[in-house]
Amino acid sequence: KVLRQLAGMLGLRRCLLPRSFLGLRPLGLRYAAHAADSGGLGSESAVDYSGAAGIFRPSPFSLRMATVTTPFFPVFVNNLRNNGGRNKKRQKRLRGVGSRGGRSLPNRAAKPYSRAKGKTDGGQEPLFRRVPKWGAAISRNKQKKYEPLNLCRLRKFIERGQLDARFPITMRHLHESRCVSRVRVGVYLFNVNNYPFPYKIDIEVAVADQSSINAIKAVGGSVTIVHMPRLSLRALVKPYKYDILPRHSRPNLETIHFMEKMRARGAKVRYIKPLWLLQEERKMVGELREFAAEEAIDDETMQAR
Repeated sequence: KVLRQLAGMLGLRRCLLPRSFLGLRPLGLRYAAHAADSGGLGSESAVDYSGAAGIFRPSPFSLRMATVTTPFFPVFVNNLRNNGGRNKKRQKRLRGVGSRGGRSLPNRAAKPYSRAKGKTDGGQEPLFRRVPKWGAAISRNKQKKYEPLNLCRLRKFIERGQLDARFPITMRHLHESRCVSRVRVGVYLFNVNNYPFPYKIDIEVAVADQSSINAIKAVGGSVTIVHMPRLSLRALVKPYKYDILPRHSRPNLETIHFMEKMRARGAKVRYIKPLWLLQEERKMVGELREFAAEEAIDDETMQAR
């Protein structure tokens, strides 16, 4: 019984009757003596062979108590061994009547889709197919989610000295000063209850409401609306991640309408005009010149008469 307990403590699969009880010298003593010469733990004093004590304390480096015949010393890569019984293999839950635990499992039902948790409705129509689509939710998910920035928060960062009002403030300065947590699509500047803003600044954002534009222009500042796609905006905020900075893309018709709407609010607008817009402007300028020339000719004829 004692030997079985010792074998379980040492993680051994079997334990033979030690030869010390028969008055014989153990076979693994030469390895223990070799370890004792090198200062190891497998010395001869680690084993009690006296029959008077009545207790057998086997050395952990004895080959008779091991399941393999390779020596313990010297320690190399090829004689490393794992502690037996430390890592137990996980029991696989099988299926079927003839397998272990296949018919009546304690935590799962013996039916189809028993292992799919929350992925099936058991044969009936799923919930996401029973409920009709909501168009407002689809359009809301497609909208750009700007990072909001209150004018009061901007004022607080300027008063702390984290932003310098003497120089233009870009979205990179707002991100580096932690005035905004992240800049993915752009920054939306707004003002609550027409709160006055005392500092003259030049700030560049993606969107601004009418109240914030009026508050900044009242003290002599300016608000510039900048069109930047996500790649160009990321290069602006984190330029150290790019060896070659990407070029700005040209806006589409919807974006141009939005930028002109911001210009009508009183803000400055900066974006790269597409080629078709440049052609339209040239065409309109040519037509205006023709109309002006025709009006001048008509005025000269009227004066001649």
